[in-house]
Amino acid sequence: MPSITRGSQSSRRQRREEIEREMLSTTDRLMGMGYTFTELSVERLATEAGISRAKFYAYFEDKSHLLRLLARHAFAELSEAASQWWSTAARKEPADLRNAMRAIIAAYEAHRALIAAVIEMAEYDTEVNEAYQSIMESIVDSVETLIVEGESAGWIRSPLASRDTASALTWMVERTVHQALRSSPAQDLDEVADCMTEIVWRTLYLESAGS
Repeated sequence: MPSITRGSQSSRRQRREEIEREMLSTTDRLMGMGYTFTELSVERLATEAGISRAKFYAYFEDKSHLLRLLARHAFAELSEAASQWWSTAARKEPADLRNAMRAIIAAYEAHRALIAAVIEMAEYDTEVNEAYQSIMESIVDSVETLIVEGESAGWIRSPLASRDTASALTWMVERTVHQALRSSPAQDLDEVADCMTEIVWRTLYLESAGS
């Protein structure tokens, strides 16, 4: 017989995830309309998400806590996009990496205003900064694992300083996409993806992605 307690915990966890996803969608939508995160009150966020102010505080300590959780959801989508290549990197197909770069740009664009708010608040909110750094380090961990496994199997050039290389490539992609979405016309984003593909490819394989 299934545990009632376990079922109840699963239900609460599922409800929390649903509310967090709804808050992510709501925050993205409102910020896409031109509101900054600091301008959005708890009352406005809760009402737009279809929950009461009391329920908001049942799930979130405050707006900073909300932003940290939403950042994890947004960056999880970026990691999922990147994993399109991580899972196929051994094939050494440049198209796999290009597709992942385009997917990263699309995921970042979907949450552009929210991620910008995270980066801005990280400058003066210690907890947001720690959350942001932790998220980025987890992505660096995944890239480092890819490099180490690739070196061992012989499909990534050796030797590489795996941690430093993983960190440099991860932050290069994050900063490049962030800046490109602020200043580049939509039609130039494929060129940005191609440029990042070439840089990552040459770093790991010492050959052109076009070869």
